[in-house]
Amino acid sequence: MRDYVLNQAISRGEFGLVPFLRRTARNWKAKRRIAALADFDDYMLRDIGITRDEVQWAAGLPLTVNAAIALEERAFRRRHSGASN
Repeated sequence: MRDYVLNQAISRGEFGLVPFLRRTARNWKAKRRIAALADFDDYMLRDIGITRDEVQWAAGLPLTVNAAIALEERAFRRRHSGASN
């Protein structure tokens, strides 16, 4: 599996120092945007479709993960798993 992931990264040009730095910078910017959501009140967060716990969870993710994408995926799963109950 590791070889497959490595080959996929190489074929997409995501392997090496420059792509790593780009990805890290992109993830850092996303993390800053997530941190700004902490200033929103609970009503605004609910209107957006996320919870304060999800914002705190995403803010604690490492820079190897895009916090904005992870937050969106987690909120999506929560909304859709709750709708089916």
